[in-house]
Amino acid sequence: MEKFELVDDKGNRTSKILSIVELENVNNIPKDCYLPVTGVVILNTNNNILAQKRSKLKSTNPGKWGIFSGKVDLGETPKEAVVREVYEEIGIKLNVDELKILSNYKSNKAFFTIFYICKNIDTADCKLQKKEIDEIKYFNIKELENLDNDGFEWLPDLKKIIAN
Repeated sequence: MEKFELVDDKGNRTSKILSIVELENVNNIPKDCYLPVTGVVILNTNNNILAQKRSKLKSTNPGKWGIFSGKVDLGETPKEAVVREVYEEIGIKLNVDELKILSNYKSNKAFFTIFYICKNIDTADCKLQKKEIDEIKYFNIKELENLDNDGFEWLPDLKKIIAN
């Protein structure tokens, strides 16, 4: 059974562990604790962002566009979790040492650690995990800004990185 170690409001481990079943009710997450979630913004050399369209069967944000992300399993670091998630979702292995921190933020009872990586990925080489993803494609920043979507809290930080 999947288990997760909760973190505090700075992303530090708390030694409080919940199972996937316990997480079905967000009220099981104690006050001042958060579920660790990680994600990665994959940029190509043209500063376009590879995004995924979530499966319509997903319980959260079905059919919405987003970055590759997921929960940090017990014993994993956020970087290890994001490498695992990308491999599971599109069959591409990222190098953990190439991941750079983009931003951290809290939303509801989740603590998000978002990384970025510069990597040219040919979408034809990807093997989509159909229960998770319906489609992948590259977007430029303007296109992302105009999407009717949630979950792009990291976009202002990305703009700063691209500007430099």
